[in-house]
Amino acid sequence: MPWRGGGDDHDTNLSLKQPAAGHTHDAPDPLIGSQVGSYRILRLLGTGGMGSVYLGEHSGIGSRVAIKFLHEHLATNPDLVQRFYAEARAVNVIGHANIVSIFDMNVLPPNRYYLVMEYLEGQSLDEPIKQGPMPMARAVPILSQICDALDEAHAQGVVHRDLKPENVMLLRRGRQSDSVKLLDFGIAKLHVNVAGRRTATGVIIGTPDYMAPEQAGGENVDGRCDQYSLGIIAYELATGKTPFAGMPITAMLVAHLTQEARPPHLVNPEVPEALSMAIMKAIAKKPEARFASCGDFAAALEQAVQRPALQKRASSELPSAGPDGGGGRATPTPPGEPDGKPTPALGAPLGTTPPPPHVAAAPPRFVTRFEVEVKFENGQVAQLACTDLSRAGCFLVSDELPRVFSRVNISFPSVGALSADVVRHVSAEQAQAWNMPRGFGVQFQSVRTEQREGLDKLTRGLPVAPSAPKPQVSLADDPIAERSLGELRKRIQGDHYVVLSLANDAAVPAVRARGRDLDRQLQELKRRPLSDGQLKQVDAALQRVQEAVLVLGTVQKRAEFDGLRFNWRGVGMCLAAGLRVPELDEPRKRFLAANPGTEARVQLHLLSADGFEKSGAFQDALRSVEHLLNIDPLNWELHNRRKALMRRMTSGSGTFPHGR
Repeated sequence: MPWRGGGDDHDTNLSLKQPAAGHTHDAPDPLIGSQVGSYRILRLLGTGGMGSVYLGEHSGIGSRVAIKFLHEHLATNPDLVQRFYAEARAVNVIGHANIVSIFDMNVLPPNRYYLVMEYLEGQSLDEPIKQGPMPMARAVPILSQICDALDEAHAQGVVHRDLKPENVMLLRRGRQSDSVKLLDFGIAKLHVNVAGRRTATGVIIGTPDYMAPEQAGGENVDGRCDQYSLGIIAYELATGKTPFAGMPITAMLVAHLTQEARPPHLVNPEVPEALSMAIMKAIAKKPEARFASCGDFAAALEQAVQRPALQKRASSELPSAGPDGGGGRATPTPPGEPDGKPTPALGAPLGTTPPPPHVAAAPPRFVTRFEVEVKFENGQVAQLACTDLSRAGCFLVSDELPRVFSRVNISFPSVGALSADVVRHVSAEQAQAWNMPRGFGVQFQSVRTEQREGLDKLTRGLPVAPSAPKPQVSLADDPIAERSLGELRKRIQGDHYVVLSLANDAAVPAVRARGRDLDRQLQELKRRPLSDGQLKQVDAALQRVQEAVLVLGTVQKRAEFDGLRFNWRGVGMCLAAGLRVPELDEPRKRFLAANPGTEARVQLHLLSADGFEKSGAFQDALRSVEHLLNIDPLNWELHNRRKALMRRMTSGSGTFPHGR
């Protein structure tokens, strides 16, 4: 049977509990025996906080599936519906053999949302864990398969965020008795999707026993968050228990933030020391002290098990899980990382430091909607609105839906033509039910490195150099003006900060001064003998500069602009320039309406900041408050608290902490 929850009070996602043997409901389940699409529902497999899973059988060919239904009483919450939908989207983007497949997503009128998934015969990983420590010869191959699945997910920009034994299924495939399937991406975050921030509904996102410190502290998370959770699972397999088992939830969250775990080989002497040190590295408090990728973690585990003679050497090379971490093998990060920098090759010298697999404090995505030219396989060409753009794919708004798995060609501004496969339809009925436009989703194929970097920049509002050859300059063009216009053509593709070439924490006077300077330069260009085309470009640039100065140079407009981009430093500059607290009320109301659950998350994670401040750890308290501002950038009380902390640190040490 596929889904089996732990019955744990800490559980906050859709881990499912099996119905007790002989249990009967007061009223018969109307879904059992009903027809859903091509499948007849046979029986209930399990139920959880967000929904229930049923066994379905295809009416014609007899194949079996698992059908996950969202509870009816949750269907009126758009945030929960979107989270339910996000699972299908996340799994579809990844497409890995060790991740459960989702075949369809639909709604049974009036509001029974469901996913059709592959049916898995096996047991969840929490079952063998109940028997005590697992031999490492069996545990490491299981962990390696999970690492493979996570590396692929992270390469596609997806972070699971709720790894635990209940979400790992062990199946028998041929002679392999521990074939892994990873479940429940229901709260997964797609880094490429700003809507991924909207996962909070007032509860803890994740399971405290396996929660990374950056999750417990309310920080932005990346793939190293999953590595920490997997490290806790490895710790539990090695010792029979999690490091902070038995603590109340609040104490457990604080322990993940501040308390070092006891190394596994000291808890269970049967655990090789080298393997113990690899686990400790994976659960280091600071993400940068962990392995560069889950694949590196798997390699360290495999080496520790396969080469016991090198245990002593491996333990000396692998650092402890202390706060400063460091060291370890330098291996490549997953392909297509946001920073776009080359990574060390396999076998790089010890002590080299690869770039982190994901940048936790990446700038907010530039939210936009623009037209692209789409050529279908029948030769027809259409101009369609492109939304939800990422480096992996995009959504195209259209009333006409090409067949699934057909190939289309899309021409993006400044990136060029990309081939893509149609992977998902959203019909008119589904669009209404899911509160989204009608259209189809595509997944890019054979994206070149420069195109991938261009897509990454395009999603962030940064200028992208054209990939196509530049057109020949007209003889009427002024060559001196052309040099200036070439740079301007790049900048006007970006957001207001890019247009003005300013940092996102630029002071308001600096914005206005930069606007005057650019206006003067452009007016001087207009006095040159420009061609008609160049004159139009100068006028367009003047208009973009004026728009940028109007927004960034007006504190009320800039505060809302920065709030929507989670740029709290820009909001702080507005407050410093005289923005009054009542003027934040309306923008913040709109921000909270667009990001439900924000206030609950802030209140929950304020416990960490309070604890640090009471203990005199002002630097840690400041860091916690700044992370909360990343969640709620228009919160005046948080800005005020940050200023107070900085004053206390200044008076105590005579130096300013990091930041402004």
